[in-house]
Amino acid sequence: MRKPLHQFILFLLLSFFLLPSIRVMGRGVALTVVVDDEYDRYKKRGDDFFKEGKYFDARRQYQNCLEVPGFENDAYAKEQIAECTTGLTLRQQADEAIGKNNGQEAVKLFGQLLNLNPDDAITKVQLADYYERIGNQLFNQKRYLEAKTNYTEAIKYATATKKETLVIQTRTIDEILFPKPYKRIGLKLLTAVVAVGAGGYAYLIRNDYQSKMATLNQISQTADPTGSGIIANPDIYRQYNDAYNAAEAAQQKNGLFKACVGVAAVAAIAEIYLLVHKPKPRTQALYWQPSSQSWGLALGYKF
Repeated sequence: MRKPLHQFILFLLLSFFLLPSIRVMGRGVALTVVVDDEYDRYKKRGDDFFKEGKYFDARRQYQNCLEVPGFENDAYAKEQIAECTTGLTLRQQADEAIGKNNGQEAVKLFGQLLNLNPDDAITKVQLADYYERIGNQLFNQKRYLEAKTNYTEAIKYATATKKETLVIQTRTIDEILFPKPYKRIGLKLLTAVVAVGAGGYAYLIRNDYQSKMATLNQISQTADPTGSGIIANPDIYRQYNDAYNAAEAAQQKNGLFKACVGVAAVAAIAEIYLLVHKPKPRTQALYWQPSSQSWGLALGYKF
């Protein structure tokens, strides 16, 4: 009888001491879930702003994280606040360097920002704009290779839309420095072919005429060695008549021969001219060039 009584008393004591704790723990779990939701909301906003390079807004969200009960000493939020402060300092220094026309120092500071936060979209835009602006200045000074180098650097950091503009600018420089030679090469080949073809055909016409005249003279000496103009042998006369007609037909091509010689001479002169006179680098009549008034491109026409 005593044993069940002792167990009952022990159960009451345990219930008295443990029940409040269980209730507190239950409330604590529910409270923790609410607190985690609030903390995560601030943290996500902070991370999104940080990725964009909006360090001031990101720092405010991380500070909100520390104000959530139970997260006053959160290590992540504190670390991110320090990162945001560093980012704000570096950006201010970079802006001041650009204002003082100290481009090298600005690029160095922008590089430190990207080392701090490789996803910093704002810094990438600033770098792309900086390199494009320098490239435009060099282009307008006709320092095309240096301009292309800066445009190429800008492409590394530019947005998709900006990249299209920069690619057009680099192509414009390539067209200025390295004009496409296809038309000129084709013209050279054409003149060479015409010169060789016309000259070769003229040679064949002249050679055919001389050959037929030699054959006619040879038959004449055999058929009429005395030069009387009378050929009694019918077979020999037939040979002479065929040779005479062939020579006369070849003689009638004399006009074509002269024309071929003239064409060949003109083509040869044109070929020599194209070899001696090299074209000057120039852009196409309609072309793109960096705008002198702003960033981007301006449409131009070359007369």
